[in-house]
Amino acid sequence: MTSNNKTARTLSWTGATVALALFAAGCSPPERPLVAIGRGQDGNIRALLRPCSDDDPIQEVGLVKNDKKGDKVDPAALDYWSAQPPAAATGEQEFSLFGLPKGWQGKAVSATKLAPDRDYSVWFVVGPNDTVRYKGVAWFTRADVEGLSPGQWWADGKAMSRSEFRAQADDAC
Repeated sequence: MTSNNKTARTLSWTGATVALALFAAGCSPPERPLVAIGRGQDGNIRALLRPCSDDDPIQEVGLVKNDKKGDKVDPAALDYWSAQPPAAATGEQEFSLFGLPKGWQGKAVSATKLAPDRDYSVWFVVGPNDTVRYKGVAWFTRADVEGLSPGQWWADGKAMSRSEFRAQADDAC
């Protein structure tokens, strides 16, 4: 085999590998740090969603707790929920983690607190119809939220002000 044929074959495999990697990456919507978790004036734990554009339709919002097998379940601790906002839900949204916002449809679990030593995530997906353009997400624990000062929000693994979160979310878009 000549050197040119060997180079052509290597480039062909490299091109196929790159194409396969791009195809695989295109199958999953990008995740962006567009969710913040904080405390309201009443001490209630709240989520703040910031889509990239005020025109982006939010399809679904959810919360999930990562369980460890065999652990006891605390019935008062938040476990999971998912909801679909009204079709008109666009732009920044803020609501309690312990109840669905008025007019939203979904499955909510009655709870009054976060479980200790658990990882939680709040996420939302954006896109028209059944197309998902991107996903906003935040991961947190009860300790992360309990450690916040008034006016602080937990996003992208750290505490920040609302204006810092908005600036970070805008940069992520």
